[in-house]
Amino acid sequence: MPTIIPCPKNCTVQTGEKHTVLPALYTDVPTWGDTLAAFATMLEKGYGVTPAIGTKGGFECHYDAALEENEYRLDSTGAICIYASAVEGLTYGLATALQAVRPTEGGFAVEGLLIEDRPDKDYRALMVDLGRQWHPFYQLLQYVDICFYYKLKYLHLHFVDGELYTLPSEKFPRLSSEGKHYTREQIAELNAYAEARGVVLVPEFECPGHAPILNRQYPEVFSDKSEEEGGVFYTETGAIVDNKSLLCASSPSAVEGVKTLLAELAEMFPRSPYIHIGGDEANIKLWGQCTSCRAYMEENGIADVHELYSDYVARICAYVLSLGRTPIVWEGFPRKGSERVPKETVVVGWECYYQRPDHLLEDGFRVINAAWKPLYIVPGMAFSGAVGWAPREILDWNVYRWQHWWEKSEACASPIEVEPTDRVIGATLCAWEMTHEQDIGEIMNRAPALADRTWTAESPC
Repeated sequence: MPTIIPCPKNCTVQTGEKHTVLPALYTDVPTWGDTLAAFATMLEKGYGVTPAIGTKGGFECHYDAALEENEYRLDSTGAICIYASAVEGLTYGLATALQAVRPTEGGFAVEGLLIEDRPDKDYRALMVDLGRQWHPFYQLLQYVDICFYYKLKYLHLHFVDGELYTLPSEKFPRLSSEGKHYTREQIAELNAYAEARGVVLVPEFECPGHAPILNRQYPEVFSDKSEEEGGVFYTETGAIVDNKSLLCASSPSAVEGVKTLLAELAEMFPRSPYIHIGGDEANIKLWGQCTSCRAYMEENGIADVHELYSDYVARICAYVLSLGRTPIVWEGFPRKGSERVPKETVVVGWECYYQRPDHLLEDGFRVINAAWKPLYIVPGMAFSGAVGWAPREILDWNVYRWQHWWEKSEACASPIEVEPTDRVIGATLCAWEMTHEQDIGEIMNRAPALADRTWTAESPC
């Protein structure tokens, strides 16, 4: 039996000997044409074979209304017949077929297999950091291909961080980093490329921290007041406090500016059901020195900057919901005041320092597991001797467990593990602060393990 990743739940070998199918693609579903065209390109890239389109006897894709959208059935006892009811299941079947075949004279060699399969967790994701290290556009397409091949449904793109704003903006054009931002035409191409391969994009815009470029380029919008040298807050005594990456939580212009950028994001990614708003590692103590923020807290019955943090996240998440999208946020906002945050918000638990995943579940949120150990890939991880944990550690982990190496994390001394629940919607492998040349090998080494542990959450093969 061929190695298929993630391991199918139900697979039987009907004939161990291989037979040859034609280098051809066929479907009786007209709306699946783009997906088959994308698959033809993969066969050309991967195996150097150009298939005939519209011919039976090779890869045949058929509609089956009895299957769920994320389910597929594959029968390769004759031609390679893939049955699905939606593009999602179709792409999973095609990815399985791509792994099961080998090029041979006259077509592709394949064993006679019967496979019925579907994932346990919907949110199976790869995250790539574009906001600290610029990645040329063509490299984004390669991450989409990786997601297709390993049936990772989501590609989370961290577009904004530090001094890089890698998106185009019509309302705030000075934000786009010169020579290091994608055009609207490229974003449209990325959308189409991902859709044809069944990959869902999750764009991320960071606020209220991690975005000093907003204050530097438009201090009159994103700070309390304007200052030539950058974003600043003003105290009651008139002293200037350099807020660096922190956006003002109370200024109407700052809040409206963020909403404008989020609206642009929603427009650029019309097929993305989620918008990630960041929301972590903000130096919120500076809000306590801001005259405007202090006045806002008094007017709205907010006790301190911690509660203001939750209030800010709540307002931004509510706006994302008004755009018809589901907000995702890192765990960075505190539990205090979190009752303000809409429960439709999905929270990524990663460090177990700001909030615990079990508390988030108790408070009514859905959660994504991005446990630093073993799901983070970062440069210079001297504590582990590598840039990420070995695939074996991911295979030994499960989606309901959070671990960390950092002594300040509540998951350091012992893992935090929650009872199996549908409200842990999945997990994501996170690659931070690296160029494509640095991260691609590490991703390829670990993505198969993450795919396997989220496809089958409780009983690994």
